[in-house]
Amino acid sequence: MLRPLSAFLFLLLGLTGCASSPSPLLSEGATDCEQTLYRFYQNVDSTRDYLLPYHLDPRFPHLAFDRISASFANQLDSHASRTEWLGYVSGLGQQQLTTALVLSTNIEPEQQAVLTQCQQALTTVSADNDDFWQAISDAAPMLPTAYQHWKRVLGAYPIASKVAQSRIEQEQDHIRSEFGRSLAYPYHYSEASKILSQPLSQEQIEHIMRSTRQSSSLGWPMFNETQTRQLLNHYTPLVTVETLTQDDLIGALQFDDNNAPFVNTQIPLIYRSVSYTRFNGEVLPQLNYVLWFPARTAQSTFDPYAGALDAINLRLTLDTDGTPLIFDSIHQCGCFHMVYALKPTLQFTQSDGERPIESHLTQPSPSSRLHVSLSGGEHMVNQVRFTDNIPDTIALNANPLAALMTLKTNTGSMKSPFNRHGVITESARGERWFLWPFGVRSPGAMRQQGQHAIAFIGERHFDEAFMFDGLLERLEDER
Repeated sequence: MLRPLSAFLFLLLGLTGCASSPSPLLSEGATDCEQTLYRFYQNVDSTRDYLLPYHLDPRFPHLAFDRISASFANQLDSHASRTEWLGYVSGLGQQQLTTALVLSTNIEPEQQAVLTQCQQALTTVSADNDDFWQAISDAAPMLPTAYQHWKRVLGAYPIASKVAQSRIEQEQDHIRSEFGRSLAYPYHYSEASKILSQPLSQEQIEHIMRSTRQSSSLGWPMFNETQTRQLLNHYTPLVTVETLTQDDLIGALQFDDNNAPFVNTQIPLIYRSVSYTRFNGEVLPQLNYVLWFPARTAQSTFDPYAGALDAINLRLTLDTDGTPLIFDSIHQCGCFHMVYALKPTLQFTQSDGERPIESHLTQPSPSSRLHVSLSGGEHMVNQVRFTDNIPDTIALNANPLAALMTLKTNTGSMKSPFNRHGVITESARGERWFLWPFGVRSPGAMRQQGQHAIAFIGERHFDEAFMFDGLLERLEDER
């Protein structure tokens, strides 16, 4: 239970400063907490060498936003929908504050407690505060683009994009030509056998989807921790990697003795999370599986795409009944977006601008597992299929994807591997010197979730709420 806000006043004095802050939106009793959190984040912003995991709107320092939550901000027309949405963005706010506190070095435990309880108290006050909801309605939170538009201006983007269009299509054709190539020295990976020994039945999956959707006024199937773990376990992929060098071994992202990020291949890990998208009028869950490699191996003496660290995000979007609907993937640079339609009623649309690599797969059976093959050196998707034939595998342990935001250094302190722009500096690629006119920050470098610009021509983000509506359509409603 929260203590009265007035009980914190003597501690708040130690956290507040003389910096200006937005006019308070909430009740007079909550003003001190608003300003305390605002000034805390203002101090974080002035000193940080990392990027917070979510968008911070200075009007609501107790909350945080991603692109899916921002997409609902103008649809909150009932008490139930407001309560549900506030619970989600408040949860992001808690994660945001926890991350900032872990990465801060000069916050005493007592002050941390004040900030945490302020975050909770402000959420409680917001729930029935007319001024708060009016502010959301008048000016919904807007997430910044991952593109740097000034580079497009300086780089004569309109001309550069016309030149690049044919080159991008040629590269995509080359990638397609490698699909299905026999892989030398394949290593097979999957999560530990105890995870795979407890699959869900289709009835259990449908129950999870139906119950979470029915309890949501927004039609948003938000899973609890148990449901999240069950679905991530059930759909965890089998991954085959062509293993030519040490660069092709899967591992854990860590800091070395010099506090530089590296991939420890002695600890095979798969990083997992659930995200959401909106497609064809429905809110659909997405299961994310991220694998890290020590490097992308140089294919020639001068290979502008090679460099330290490499990673790939394998993402499975589930339909309203919990069956696989769409598989897509990117490298953690935002490069090489591939989209696979998994049901015959899905059709790719036609549009101008850059398109991902697009393909159809036969609708998988309920018992089959996603199997993704990756090429050696470049870790390019070589084949995607669903299979019932499971070979012996190297066991992967699972970590939450959010764990990448705070890694332990050799001194025991916590640090983010990402810089204040959400990019791992040590993973910079030579391609940045000739791809900068397209406005993508440090093309080829690894970056954190929420910062993936995935098109050079036009703009597209991997976590856009309506991304698939611009790429796919249902020919009919088979549900």
